[in-house]
Amino acid sequence: MRVYAGIDEAGYGPMFGPLVIGCSVFALDDDAEPTPNLWRLLNAAVCRGARDKKKRIAIDDSKKLFTRSAGLKHLERCVLAVLRWSDRPVDTLEQLLATVGADDDSCLPDLLWYGDGAESTALPACHEEGTIAIAAAQLRRAGQRAAVAPLGLRTSVVYEDRFNRLVKATGSKPRCAWAFISQHLAAILQDHGEHRPHVVVDRQGGRQHYRRWLQTSFPEAQLRVMDESSVLSRYELTDDPRSLVVSFQVQADGAHLPAALASMTAKYVRELLMARFNRFWMRQIPDLKPTAGYVQDGRRFLKQIEAVADRLGVRRDQLIRAR
Repeated sequence: MRVYAGIDEAGYGPMFGPLVIGCSVFALDDDAEPTPNLWRLLNAAVCRGARDKKKRIAIDDSKKLFTRSAGLKHLERCVLAVLRWSDRPVDTLEQLLATVGADDDSCLPDLLWYGDGAESTALPACHEEGTIAIAAAQLRRAGQRAAVAPLGLRTSVVYEDRFNRLVKATGSKPRCAWAFISQHLAAILQDHGEHRPHVVVDRQGGRQHYRRWLQTSFPEAQLRVMDESSVLSRYELTDDPRSLVVSFQVQADGAHLPAALASMTAKYVRELLMARFNRFWMRQIPDLKPTAGYVQDGRRFLKQIEAVADRLGVRRDQLIRAR
């Protein structure tokens, strides 16, 4: 068996809402290429773009699929269909977080704005259940023909208070994000390391060298530098009898389907949580305009909710993420 995985995040830059790091893992036949083109192998069921005459499932960089007009439509159809393909269907946000959450802290936290009045968020949110079932059946048939199967879809959800604690402890946002990327890598190494999986991680910022971070996170493993260039940094980790190859690549979510699916899953989870965040504050201030959480509009939003937050006793380190 060959194992091919991708890791990507959503919400690295905003001042409100969680950082979410997604991970997807696939199994293929032994004779598959080390980095196969899953768009080609699953062509009967999936496509890259949002518009497709055959109505296949769009899998691409989440920034291309999550638009003002489309909303969650493309993200939801794909993510829920992949989970159903994996025999892990979900029908509420709470169940989604329990199913894909990488740890207990990824479930809903004890923060006012995620409680949402103790109401469950029903899923799918913008599709009929039958639409998801049909998409899952398409994926299952295409996967059977191509000998491709999903092995896992996971997210680490770093809520605002947890994010701030970790940035303070690690000294930077990149190191905070790395803590969860390395957890996904460790899980893949533990679960699938006998198959020497290839993991592609979307490179963030200008970082080109990951040797020191990998050595710190995997002190018992042997590390081999395979490539370090302006667009790709690749390493092999060996912890007998397990090993993996990890590539940090610019725009990996546009070049590798597992990274694109990780990006979509992370974005889907974050946007469902941001919908709860906005609903809570709009109940407190009925004429309040919702926010996506990014800094420019976030400052406007903070100014409008500040008095209510003070009245509710909300600490700023629970609400506003460290910059």
